[in-house]
Parts: sequence; structure tokens; C-alpha cells
Amino acid sequence: MGKEIEIQKRLESIDRRSAVCTVSGGLDSAVAAALMARAGFKLHFIFFDWGQKTYEKELGCAQALSKHFGASLKVVEVPLLKSLPGVSLTQSETLTTAVNEYVPNRNAILESQAIAYAEYLRAGAVCIGSTGGDHICPDNSPKFVEAMQRLIEEGTLIKPSIQIVAPLIQTDKIGAVRLGLELGVPFELTWSCHNNSDIACGRCSNCKSRLEAFQRNGSVDPINYAK
Repeated sequence: MGKEIEIQKRLESIDRRSAVCTVSGGLDSAVAAALMARAGFKLHFIFFDWGQKTYEKELGCAQALSKHFGASLKVVEVPLLKSLPGVSLTQSETLTTAVNEYVPNRNAILESQAIAYAEYLRAGAVCIGSTGGDHICPDNSPKFVEAMQRLIEEGTLIKPSIQIVAPLIQTDKIGAVRLGLELGVPFELTWSCHNNSDIACGRCSNCKSRLEAFQRNGSVDPINYAK
């Protein structure tokens, strides 16, 4: 509870009451957006097409979520990430697991573009869905978020500086689901699976952590999984 109060106070301290939310169509970014909405921010969603093999499904979820939250939605293509060979998340023939889900420097590339969009809009914040707990990918860590904040302060003109906020960075997937249930997040409009676009595989790290999170919260995940 103390961490949630700390996050709430930080959000209340931001002067410009609009936020760019990086939305993947997934669970974490949907909960983060819900927290920003509860704090009274006008939301602008940004969704990235970086070659992910579940792109069409994720885009559909992002569109549904933008409608739910009354947010604008900007879709941005990232050709460089699409062109990188040997990345499991973009190769349809490769099964993504916990050991091969990293995409080189992805979050720095995506968040830098979200920051540019936020400065154009004169928004007060960029919201990302990174959670705490074990970090398979280093660009989801608290230290990385702190580094991005320093980059904003050094590299943007707008003052007070845009704040990059990761409202779930002090909790794990279980805590994210708990918050989402409390906030009425439409989890049926989200997608986490790295491998499939119709029925979630249940085997990738995202599926496993999502299933565990709902189970630990005494709830049932509303999306379908392979048997």
C-alpha cells in the first residue's frame, strides 16, 4: 500500500495532466494506463509495429483498449527492429521462450519515440508498463527507467521535464493483476502470448506468468489457452 501511495503522490505532482502511454495490447500496459486514468490524466496511446509475430492481435487489442479508455491511438512502425535477424519475437517459425525473448535495445528505441511524441503534445508524462520482479530483459528494470528519465532531462527542451512513469515497477505480475481487477481493467481485451494470435500457447514466459497471476488472485483469465 505504501508503494501505491508513493506512486499516486508522484502522479499528482505532474503539472501537465496528459500522458502518452506505450500500449502493447498486453496486460501490464493496460493496467498502467488504468492507473493513469484514475489519476486524472488525458491519455494518448502509442502502439509500435516492430515486427512482432502477434502484431495483428496486439493492434486489435490496443484499438479496443483505446476505445475503452477514450484515448487517442497513434501507430508507429519501427523498421529497424523488423529487419534484425534471429529475433524469436519476430520469427514466426521460432518458438519464443523465457531464454530467447530479448529484442536488442527495444525499449530504448520505443520509449525514445514515445518521449518525442509526448514533447510534441506537451504532455506531462510517458507511461510504460514495466513491472518489477525478476527481469529477463534489462530494459525493463528500475535502473533503466531511471536512465531514461536522465535522458529526458538532458535531451528535451520542454520544462518541467516530461516524467517517465512506470507505475507497476515496484510490483510483479501478480500485483498487476490484483490492481487491474480492482480498477476493472477489461483483461479480455488484452493479449500476452508471444507465439500465437488465436489461442494463447500457455508455454511462453508471458503466458506462464499471466496464468499464475490470475490463479494467485483467485480469478480466471478470460482469454483462451491451448490445452
